[in-house]
Amino acid sequence: MNFLKLAPVALASLALLAGCKGGPEGTYKLDKESMKTAMKAEIEKMPKEQQAGAELGMAIIEMMDMTIEIKSDGKYEAKTSMPDLMGKDKEAKKEETESGDWKVEGDKITLKGKKDLTCKFDSSKIECEGDKKGAPSLVFKKS
Repeated sequence: MNFLKLAPVALASLALLAGCKGGPEGTYKLDKESMKTAMKAEIEKMPKEQQAGAELGMAIIEMMDMTIEIKSDGKYEAKTSMPDLMGKDKEAKKEETESGDWKVEGDKITLKGKKDLTCKFDSSKIECEGDKKGAPSLVFKKS
């Protein structure tokens, strides 16, 4: 798996996540440690020649900031920020914001934005499966 290709997909997917039981309202942050642990497990399964590139993906996760605010009016707003690795100014941050509607059914929350995303949630976190086989789950903790 090429984690450099995963990063933009993860950013887009992450922009659609949020939730918790008893009412999902609140702010959630990317759980970088959970994501890196999942990525390490995937890296161990890779051929040695692919591992170095995949480990770069873990460094990229450390540079990302992602938050999702679930609002009581049925709306959400997601913000992502990471270094613009392809730009001339490596210190510059690339920031994206997305908003949409959310709904809860049982232990699942669906965020309706550019595309619908349904994730499991409990009182303190949201977990969404990776959008491709072998992609790590995306985990957010309520802050």
